[in-house]
Amino acid sequence: MTHFIDDHLTALRAEGRSPNTVDSREELLRRLDRDLPYGLDEASTGELQRWLGNADWTSKTRETYWCHIVAYYRWCTKGPRPLLDYDPSQPMARPRVGRHLPRVASDDQLAHALANLHRPMLRAVILAAGVGMRASEVAQARREDFTRQRVVIHGKGDKMRVVPVPDDVWEEIGDCRDGPLITHYGAPVDRQWVTITASRALTSIGFPRLTLHWFRGSYATRLRRSGVDTIAISALLGHSSAATTQRYVQLDEDDLAASVAKLPRLNQPARTPAGH
Repeated sequence: MTHFIDDHLTALRAEGRSPNTVDSREELLRRLDRDLPYGLDEASTGELQRWLGNADWTSKTRETYWCHIVAYYRWCTKGPRPLLDYDPSQPMARPRVGRHLPRVASDDQLAHALANLHRPMLRAVILAAGVGMRASEVAQARREDFTRQRVVIHGKGDKMRVVPVPDDVWEEIGDCRDGPLITHYGAPVDRQWVTITASRALTSIGFPRLTLHWFRGSYATRLRRSGVDTIAISALLGHSSAATTQRYVQLDEDDLAASVAKLPRLNQPARTPAGH
C-alpha cells in the first residue's frame, strides 16, 4: 500500500531528518514497490534478496539500499499497532562492502569536461571539482551562500561546512544574481535531476561511465597531491570519518614515488632536530 510509504516519509520529516535523506528514501522505496511482484508490503525475504542481488550495482550501492529497506520495515513493524505483522528484511545480513578503486575523474577528463560541457552542467562540474560538492549540494547551492573567500555548503544530514573558494570557482559564480545556481528553465532542481542530467551530458562528450560524483573525487585527489593531509580533506568533503575520505583519493605510482623520494637516507634522521 503506497500510503505506508507516505506515512513513513511523514514520520522521517517529523523526526527532523534532512530533505536529502527523505528524498533518497522515497526514491528507493517507490522504485522497490514498483519492481517487486506484489509490492513492498507483500514482499518476501527471497524477493528482496533477489532484488538486492543486482549484478550491476557496487557493493556500496547494495549496502545503501539495504539500509533503506531495513529502516522501512523496522518502522512498519514497531510499536503497539504495527502496520505489518512481519519483517521480511529481518533475516537479511548487511551486504559486505569490498575494497574498490576510487572513482575519480582524471586531470585529462576534468579538462575535457570543462572545455566541452555547457551550462548548467559545466557549472555543476565546477562546483563538484572546485569545492567538492555532492549532487544534492549542487542542487541546493545558492549565490548568497558564496563570498569571495568561502562558501557555506548545506550537506548530508543537515550538516553545514565552510569551504574556501578557489579563483576559478569564483570566476564562474561571482557575477551571478542571488538564487539557485543550477536551474531548469528558471526553476529550482533536485538531486535526481542534477545526477541524471550530468550523466547524460558526460555521456554526450564521451564519458558514459562518469557521473558528477567522480569530479568530487577529483577535488579530493587534487588536494592530496597538493600536499593537503587527509584530515583536512575529510573536513572539506564533509566526511565524519577519514576512512571514508580514502575512497575518494586516487594516488598513482608517480605520486607514491614522489612521496618516497622525500625520505632521507637511512643514516639520516627522518625529522630535523629541534633548534636546527
